[in-house]
Parts: sequence; C-alpha cells; structure tokens
Amino acid sequence: MSSSEEHDRTEAFLENEVQVLSSRVKELEWDCAELSKHNFELSDRVKKLSSRPPAWPKGYRPPRRHNNSTRPN
Repeated sequence: MSSSEEHDRTEAFLENEVQVLSSRVKELEWDCAELSKHNFELSDRVKKLSSRPPAWPKGYRPPRRHNNSTRPN
C-alpha cells in the first residue's frame, strides 16, 4: 500500500468520523432542548404549587401540639 492510498483511507475515515460525531452532537442538542423545556415547565409548576395555601385532605384533622415548656412553678 502506498503512502497516498493510506493517506486517502485515513482522510475518508476521519471524514466519516466527523459526520458521525456531528450527528451525535445534533442529537444531544435536541435532547438538551427537550430537557430544558421540561425543566422550565416543572419549575413553573413548582412555583404555582408553592405559592398556594396548603389544603388538608377531606376529613383530616392535624394533631394539636401542646406547649409544655411554659409550666407554672
């Protein structure tokens, strides 16, 4: 095999590798955009839920806490 043929094979291999890696980068950019959108939606949902007053389930009565630290002497 001559040096020229080896050089051509190496160049073709590297061009193919560049195409494969470019497609992988585009795929990862797409995934990143989807995850960013989903993250924004979840963040917005958390903000809405955290700003509303808490609601107890129907029929639930939270236990009363007695303050025992102020006993008369």
